[in-house]
Amino acid sequence: MEEMYEVLRFIEHGAHCRQSMDCMRGTLLVRYLKARREIGKSELFGWFRQLCVCVDQYHRCRKQKQYRYLNPYSIVVSEEGKLFLLDLEAPENGAVLKQMQKPAVREGFVKPVCEIGAGGQSADIFAYGRTVQFLLAYTQGETELTRWEEMRLARMIARCTGEAGKPYADISQVLRDL
Repeated sequence: MEEMYEVLRFIEHGAHCRQSMDCMRGTLLVRYLKARREIGKSELFGWFRQLCVCVDQYHRCRKQKQYRYLNPYSIVVSEEGKLFLLDLEAPENGAVLKQMQKPAVREGFVKPVCEIGAGGQSADIFAYGRTVQFLLAYTQGETELTRWEEMRLARMIARCTGEAGKPYADISQVLRDL
């Protein structure tokens, strides 16, 4: 089921970050989860961190520009189990972009237009919270979380989606709370 995808790779240079493109064999996260539902807790938390780091690197490379389409269709799981962001500008990924335009995906992972006016990274932070929520819901029976982990994740998701608490202003704040 693995296919070739154009993905974004990031190269760290101290406080600076550069972006490069790469073609890699992997599976979209949504398809990966359908084929393999049993995800261990350490792998799941590793994915939360990897995804947050990727979004942070994207923002730093693109001068705080939004990724726009963060969802399980825009995340590629490599053969080694690492997560990468799909290159949205690559023509080879056009079929995947078309899937992301479906109303069900947009309604679940795109922040409502009336709330986007806040600017900054709010749309990507919202989508990150929804993606974490999706991963937790999809792997619920397989991953046993402690009560403390559940509370911390629920608080982080609520702050990402703006449902409760002070919303995050920057993805690096989410990374710090992870």
